Parts: sequence; structure tokens; C-alpha cells
Amino acid sequence: MSKKGKKGKKGEDNDESTTQIMRFYNRKIQSLGVAQNKIFVQAVAQAIENQEHLTTLHIIEEIGPNAIRGIFEALMDLNYKHLANIWLVKAGLGLNNNEGVKYLANYIQKAQNTKVLDLTENEITPQGCTYLGYALSPAFKVPLQELILDFNYIGCEGMKELCKGLEMNTTIRKLSLNYCRLDLESVKYLQDILSFVDCDLRYLFLEGNYLRNQGVYQLFRSLETNEWLEELNIANNQFGESEDVPLIEKICEVLTKNSSIQVYDFRGNALYDDSAKKFLECIKMYKTVCRLEVPIEIQNAILEEIKKVTKKRKRRKNKKKKSKKKKKAKK
Repeated sequence: MSKKGKKGKKGEDNDESTTQIMRFYNRKIQSLGVAQNKIFVQAVAQAIENQEHLTTLHIIEEIGPNAIRGIFEALMDLNYKHLANIWLVKAGLGLNNNEGVKYLANYIQKAQNTKVLDLTENEITPQGCTYLGYALSPAFKVPLQELILDFNYIGCEGMKELCKGLEMNTTIRKLSLNYCRLDLESVKYLQDILSFVDCDLRYLFLEGNYLRNQGVYQLFRSLETNEWLEELNIANNQFGESEDVPLIEKICEVLTKNSSIQVYDFRGNALYDDSAKKFLECIKMYKTVCRLEVPIEIQNAILEEIKKVTKKRKRRKNKKKKSKKKKKAKK
């Protein structure tokens, strides 16, 4: 069926599972007593018309747990393996004690094909994180590359549950937890993820949380030895200059020692001219950083100097990380 699918004798795809989706879906929603979801139906119809498999599902509206159940249990019954990119934004997965997350997680662990998962603003709580953490555990070998959970009620307990699936993950490259109520206690789970020897995480977004001085300090301690992270966003995390915590010194240490991180976002925090000047001196001496975002309250002259220093620096693509096992095998 698909132009890029599994080939038969004449170079054609023998996998007809996409053309069978609606039969399984209609049977499932009839048993559940729920209506068809128009967006899902249209996505399936478009894939069939294009003679392609359904690789992407993009829903940005509240459809609720029962509709989620109808879609993903139908795909499980069909043993559908092609849906790699899932965007369910404001879909209501967290309603009824995270039932929608449970149905989605069951599909993910069975299909073992999900690469992008965006669950922004779904009222997901630690219970939902338990479902996701289990589905993403190494045993199920889900090839997830991007996990976006912005604007959910995750907190420390949720981060603990997510960590069970991510602390030994070798595929995830982007983790976005903006505005997820993370605090100091959450940082130890981020440290576990970042310290895993085969971790390949490149983009970490933590904007709008409550890490504060001690949390950011502990996070930067883990970045001293991390060799793969390329971008870090900790804007609006209520940290700044402190006499009790040598945070600015620790940030400067990472700016000068870590050779992989190329983008830092510190906006919306209590950083002032003195701190910005120290950061500026660091990036002048060490040319790894190609973008440094600081609060707009900093003196305009300093802001302009930072832009001038980083303007001609091009962001490089770090080499793909090889697992420790593979490295040993070559010796």
C-alpha cells in the first residue's frame, strides 16, 4: 500500500493494516458507546488516499478518555505498528484519574514504534506519569526521541515515575518539561537521567518551574561531566545571585568546561549586571556557546556585547553517540 512500506514481489507494500483501521475502530467505539472522532477519521482517510500508512496523529482539542480509548484500543486490536508521531494537545488525557494516559501508554508499549510524543496541557498528574514511565521502560524498547509534557501537573512525584522509564533510556534526544511544577527534589531525577552512561539527551527544556538556587546548582553539577546535551532552557525558575549558594560560580564553571552545550536560556531569573558580565567573560574565552539568553533587565551594553560575541558562531551538530557496549565491542 505505502510508497515507502514493506515491499512484495513487485516492489509494492503488502501491509494492508491501514485500510483496516476503520473496521477495527468502528467496532471498538460501538462497543464503548462513543462517537467517531472526526480528526482521527480524517487522518486515516487522508493516509489511505495518499496510499501511505498513518504515521502521524495530531489532535488539538479536548476529546476525553473514552475517545482516546476508542482510538488506541482499536489500533492495539489491529496490532498497528506505523503510528510514530503522536500529538495530543489539550486532549483531556488526565481526566478521570489519567485514564486517557493509561490507554495511550498501553498502545505505546505494545506498538514499540513511537518516536515523538507531545502531550502538552493535558492535566497529567503523577498517576499518568506512572503509566508513561512504565511504558517507556527499557523492557519495551520504545524508540522515543522526543517527549513533550509542557503545562502538566507532574511535580516531584511525577518526575520520580517518569525517571523509571527514562533513567536508562538510550534514544530520547528532546525532553520538554516546561511549567510542570518541578522543584529542588525533582532535580535528583533529572540528574539520574543525565548521568546515565548511554544517555543521548540533546535538548532539555525546564522553563517555568521552581528549581530555585539550590536546584539549579545541583542541575549544573550534573552538567560538569555530561558530554551530549546541546541546549538548556531554565528560564523563569526563580534563581539568581546568592551568598548562600555559589550558583554563579558553578554556572561559570560549566560555561568554561562543558564543550557540548551551545545554547543557554536564563531569562526571567534574578540575574543582574555582575552575573551577566561574568558569563560574558566566560563565553569570550571559550567559544562553545553560540547563544546565551539573559534577563532583559541587564544593561543594554552588556546584552549587545553578548550578541556580538555569539553572532558569528554557528551551531554545530554533535556526533551521534555510540553506546558503551558498542565501544567495547570495537576494542
